[in-house]
Amino acid sequence: MEFGICLISVVPVRAFPDDTTEQVTQLLFGDMVRVLEKKKKWVLVEIVADDYQGWVSDGQLELISENDFLSLRDAPTHTSNDLVQVLENKSRQINFVVSAGSSFYNCREGHFDLLGDEYHFWGSMLKSDDFEPQGIVNHALLFLNVPYQWGGKSALGMDCSGLNQVVYKMAGKKILRDASQQATQGETIHLISEARPGDLLFFDNEEGIITHTGILADESHIIHAHHIVRMDKVDHHGIFNAQKGKYTHQLRIIKRIHS
Repeated sequence: MEFGICLISVVPVRAFPDDTTEQVTQLLFGDMVRVLEKKKKWVLVEIVADDYQGWVSDGQLELISENDFLSLRDAPTHTSNDLVQVLENKSRQINFVVSAGSSFYNCREGHFDLLGDEYHFWGSMLKSDDFEPQGIVNHALLFLNVPYQWGGKSALGMDCSGLNQVVYKMAGKKILRDASQQATQGETIHLISEARPGDLLFFDNEEGIITHTGILADESHIIHAHHIVRMDKVDHHGIFNAQKGKYTHQLRIIKRIHS
């Protein structure tokens, strides 16, 4: 099996090997993948963090050896905790911006080495095995007004479950990618009055299919990606949009993954 790593800011992962097809998720800097198949200029990958699969352009993925993959997989890893950070590849003398949720390896005082290149970064980060549940809501607030983008996970655009996944990663917890998958995780909270900030709320459609999710900010507000990342009122009925003067989403289930 071959392996790869994302060494640019963000890479679209598509449903099929074609630039015009649906973006199902994204790779952020430092995300690693298993290579499942190659087709012309496309690579079918499985993302190591959540086993999600999709197609990426081979020009946007750095293939690595199994030894490098195992070394990075077992290395101390940090997660970028600023909305955006400047990353400098000192070996190649180039600067670029990475989004919150990016992964850095073997960090030491603002530097890390990755596949022979030396990187310098400015900003905050969290070691991947240090879980800080109290940071979940504060991390979510960083993304307010970021535009909605189907399959997005970056500061330039994200969907509802992408927001959850990135925010939880910033706090030191890995969760699955899609809303329906996330709804299978953690402890079920039966009453919204018993929910805590950082709990995940899930909403369904008329067919009972979970189609939306967000993060409880306090006892009566939710942070979620709907047109933009926004804060709205929420109660046992669902999300109430004050601008529209109506409920836009029906509450189905509450999950606690951060205890």
